[in-house]
Amino acid sequence: MGALLDTIITGHDLTFNLQFERDEDSGWFIAHVVELPGCVSQGATLEEAKKNIASALESCIEVLLEDAIRKQGSREEPVSVKSTATETAQVLVRPRFEVRV
Repeated sequence: MGALLDTIITGHDLTFNLQFERDEDSGWFIAHVVELPGCVSQGATLEEAKKNIASALESCIEVLLEDAIRKQGSREEPVSVKSTATETAQVLVRPRFEVRV
């Protein structure tokens, strides 16, 4: 997790894999974010499905962050982590998303 956190903090892009399927009955495109089960959207065209899944991905990440913040706020004691690190720090996260499809 440390490497991922370092990547996020230094401003690198996060890349998610998308899967698209075409519904045989309706002809609509269904989009799934591979790394986030349950993050699904659809569209009448492939372009519309891409636009809609980008919006769904932003919402999914927002919910995950809100959940993490709620859990953090309900802790009575700091989390103790055994580590050989010589330095510790706290990070302030201000989510702001730019979605490129």
